[in-house]
Amino acid sequence: MINKIVIDNFMAHEHTEFELGAGVTILTGPNNTGKSAVVEALRCLATNPTPKHYIRHGAKEARVTVELDDGSTVAWIRKKRSSGYELWRPGDAEPQAYWKFGRRPPEDIREVLKLDMVELETGNEVDIHVGNQREPVFLLNQPPSNAAAFFAASTESAHLLAMQNLLKRQTQDAKRRERELLDDVRRIEGEIDQLAALPDVGLQLENAQTLELESTRLEQAIPGLESILEAQQTLTAAIQSKRMTVTLLNDLNAPPVPQDVEKLNGHISTLRSVDRKARFTDAVVASLAPLSPPPEVEDTRSLAQVAEQLCSGGAALERAVAKKATLHTLKDFPEPDQTEPLAGCIDAMITLSYRRNRLARYDDALQAMEPPPSIEPGDGLLALVAELEELENRRIGRQKALDDLEIQLQSVVEAMDARVTELGCCPTCGGDLTTESFIDQGCRHDS
Repeated sequence: MINKIVIDNFMAHEHTEFELGAGVTILTGPNNTGKSAVVEALRCLATNPTPKHYIRHGAKEARVTVELDDGSTVAWIRKKRSSGYELWRPGDAEPQAYWKFGRRPPEDIREVLKLDMVELETGNEVDIHVGNQREPVFLLNQPPSNAAAFFAASTESAHLLAMQNLLKRQTQDAKRRERELLDDVRRIEGEIDQLAALPDVGLQLENAQTLELESTRLEQAIPGLESILEAQQTLTAAIQSKRMTVTLLNDLNAPPVPQDVEKLNGHISTLRSVDRKARFTDAVVASLAPLSPPPEVEDTRSLAQVAEQLCSGGAALERAVAKKATLHTLKDFPEPDQTEPLAGCIDAMITLSYRRNRLARYDDALQAMEPPPSIEPGDGLLALVAELEELENRRIGRQKALDDLEIQLQSVVEAMDARVTELGCCPTCGGDLTTESFIDQGCRHDS
């Protein structure tokens, strides 16, 4: 006995659970709510049919699971390319999977479910457990021989005949309803054909988005180009300034050729020695000035003259000897030159030294600078600006076309909203249907 039924992604059921009580369970409700799908799910669990349209659209697989009163659990899984079973026996931690077993369900599954078809004496089989909406009675579409064989073995033939008559009337009503639904399907398909232009609108929207992205990229590149132009203008001004500096430096005269200053150094040394002697003499005179005059002495003129002559003669002799020894090793004393040109030369040297230091600082500053970049011709930049203007004009045109397409798309979406509101649900599978899901995924059903 089945205690619980769980249906996942099977036809109109995304996830449905049924807790079955003791006795008879009755499913009621309006049309297109999935009642027949529950019976179809049990039939798939018992017989493993081959069609794939049981999978709910948008899902990868359908699953029907039943829990039995003996503690076992059986699941039927339908994928697009294959189907299989999973069996949990009481106390099992992991299910036992069955995927390659042929057309009929595996023997273990059939033994647990106990929903096998009944074999008649004629060799045919009759399903007495599950029937679909179009074949609700297991003998309705069977040959008379099968019905006779079954009735011959049945003690409830009258009850089954009454059920057969009742279900015939239900079948006629179902066929009439089917014709009405087919008319509705044809009408809906005609309305859906009116929406065939949507892919072209989507393609135009994709092209417009591509152009918009390209336009955005070019707009983002413009600030970088402007900064490059500003840097180029700054470097051009710096180059012009350096050229003017070079022009001014080229106009300067070359520094004079330095003369030999050895003789000048000798004269300078002599002048310094004479200056020291003069200062010493002045100091001696200043020291002797406060002294009193010497006392009067006797007339020793003759003695003084003799002493003076002796002293002067001795001193002159010493000087003569020393001068002779000194002059013997010296060359002839050079004639002194005029120092006015030399003073002018020294002033010019000092001025040129200042200029040389200043130019050295200029040269150090110029050495630290990067060499100026080569000035490229502006033809490529003008072509790029023209291309940008052309792209901007194209973007404006495409933006206008995009606005027109958006207006058309809005009108189409409003018409689709009105139609989807009128339908309420998917006319094929009974599932939820919205304008957004129809545009994004369509309303396709695997056959």
